[in-house]
Amino acid sequence: MKITTRSVLISAMSFPMAFSHGVQSDTVIEEVVVTAQKRSERNIDVPISIASASGEDLEQAGIISTQDLAQTVPGLRVDLSGGFSQPTLRGVGSSVAGPGLSASVATYVDGIYHSSALTSAFEMADIESVQVLKGPQGTLFGRNATGGAILVTTTTPSYEPEAALKVRYGRYGDLRTTFAGSGGVSDKVALGVAAYYHENDGFVKNRYTGKNVDELENWGARIKVLIEPTDNVSVLLNYAHTDRNDGSANGVTAYEGRAVANDSSNPTVDPVHTDGEPIDIYSRRGLVSVDSDLAFTAKSDDFSIKVEVDYDSFILTSYTGYHDETVVSKQDYDATSLPIFHGHYQVEDDSFSQEINFTSTGSGPLQWVAGLYYFENDAQFPFFNLTASGAQIDNFFADGQKTKAYAVFADATYDLSESWFLTLGGRYSSDTLTVNFESVPQAIPYTTEEETFTDFSPRVVLRHSLNEDSSMYGSVTKGYKSGVFNAAGFSTVPVDPEEIIAYEVGYKTQQDVWTLEAAAFYYDYSELQVNRYVDASSILVNAAAATIYGADFQLSYLVNEKLKIDFNTAYTKSEYDDFPDAPAYIGTGNPGDAYTTASIDAGGNELLRTPKATANLSATYDQPLNNGMLTFFGSYYYSSKFYFDAANDAHQDAYALLNLRATWTPENERYSVSIYGNNVTDEEYLVQVLGQSAAMLQQYGMPATYGVEVGFRF
Repeated sequence: MKITTRSVLISAMSFPMAFSHGVQSDTVIEEVVVTAQKRSERNIDVPISIASASGEDLEQAGIISTQDLAQTVPGLRVDLSGGFSQPTLRGVGSSVAGPGLSASVATYVDGIYHSSALTSAFEMADIESVQVLKGPQGTLFGRNATGGAILVTTTTPSYEPEAALKVRYGRYGDLRTTFAGSGGVSDKVALGVAAYYHENDGFVKNRYTGKNVDELENWGARIKVLIEPTDNVSVLLNYAHTDRNDGSANGVTAYEGRAVANDSSNPTVDPVHTDGEPIDIYSRRGLVSVDSDLAFTAKSDDFSIKVEVDYDSFILTSYTGYHDETVVSKQDYDATSLPIFHGHYQVEDDSFSQEINFTSTGSGPLQWVAGLYYFENDAQFPFFNLTASGAQIDNFFADGQKTKAYAVFADATYDLSESWFLTLGGRYSSDTLTVNFESVPQAIPYTTEEETFTDFSPRVVLRHSLNEDSSMYGSVTKGYKSGVFNAAGFSTVPVDPEEIIAYEVGYKTQQDVWTLEAAAFYYDYSELQVNRYVDASSILVNAAAATIYGADFQLSYLVNEKLKIDFNTAYTKSEYDDFPDAPAYIGTGNPGDAYTTASIDAGGNELLRTPKATANLSATYDQPLNNGMLTFFGSYYYSSKFYFDAANDAHQDAYALLNLRATWTPENERYSVSIYGNNVTDEEYLVQVLGQSAAMLQQYGMPATYGVEVGFRF
């Protein structure tokens, strides 16, 4: 959080925040205005646990993509499943991936919902702010915000000419360049442009080919036009294109060697290092041995129009969005150099959404927001080519799922007295899903089926303002994730919706030099949508009920005008109440111990990807030096042990990540020079273990990286 005396429109304070330069002796932590309830309010008046930061703050912390957010938001994990983003927040997440299967934590960019799990993990170049709303947000943010919502806001064009260029180069040939600029075309029109280019040589070598498998070359560009024809009307046009050639998801091996076959004569199993010591490839970071072509490419285009009209007594806001993407993936699912199970598929996904909000203005006792929402999506896998035991099978199957969703919602807060406020909200949703699938080799003709799901998600909050700077609240909220079809399982039987009833109490205060937020929650989570593999088929079912409870704590303290400390922690206790047929994956794949799938009773086990304890401690120190400012930043992230599967078998032990950065900026702030190090202790840790029919695929996080960055302002 920058230190200033004015309010800003970014949400709360849980991320590590940087100081602004030229700090005055009477500076205080600024008052923060948030839009978590789709209307502008002070953070301490919003009865939601929120974490947010500006784009500059995220970059200071070494965060360049949404996947990295977990390092700064305790209670959040953002994992990838072969390119599919799988965020988990306070234990609520999704273990499924496929056409029309969305995450349980909704991602919004500039007010537009991004349903695709393949492109909702993306790099960030022109970010104004990122907000993470914890707990079900179904009333205001839709049917798939069961665990919460991630709201990304990009920079709005400025009428004043401004531009910034940054170039970073670091270990593994990591080159990243970003540019953002804007200016007024006239007194009523402003234009903004932003672009980034990122390439990396990767760190995972394929012993079978001698080449790295995780190279990446990503780029993206955005154009925004702000039109303000009158004082009460604004139109914001937005177009963005991204192009990813990202091999980071390709660096997978078999967890503990668990694959359908492991030939001891194959170099996958018995490699020898140059020092003569044998290498266990299954536990060694940076080494794989696979014979399949590997690829993950994604191209996407996004168009959006935001229209805002101020009618004095209320504000009308219209959000219109269109998203189109094409993704191609090639993967070695057996994780060996044997031709056992290779996959090659394509995804074609497009969506359209229209939302209209009506928001009250003025200072009366009743503040409200109401809206209408429409969303449609067509996600198709036009082919899945399979290589099984050396045999090539083209068009092994094709499947897809279409969604049409309608919703109406309202949320209102009434001032019961000078210090008591009651909020009532609700959302009625209707979701119609249509599945299609076919497989010539399996003699499955083209099949289609349709199902409609309806839901009402209410919200009740009672907030008490203790004084001008502190408040406490209690809330009961329902979360809802729409029912779906299991297209990959060739089933016309729909899977029922997930539901969650969330109870939360919280306290917020903001003083001159410190802020504090604390929240405790209890979730009753039912009808969890889970998948399991039977032979090569993915089966999706409602198979579990769970209980989750815990607490969040956030503290920001301005020690003096030079030093600021942020401490954020989360405790989450999760347990399956009832899960009689949970998937388990057993065996090493070695002769006499075949790798197979099995069923167990997971009742009493912890939910997947849910560490009990996570924490982030960060500090920023400003030291005037040579007519400029030298800023030191450090961030320490800790996660306790957690499991990647419901059987509580595949796991990651407790680990910690340390990021450091030092930046020198001259007094005129026209340029800056930074040196940085991420994971400077070179911690080895897993970011994913994915159980499936051919192997348990594991992926390591990045080793220690370091480099230099130069920035220019024009």
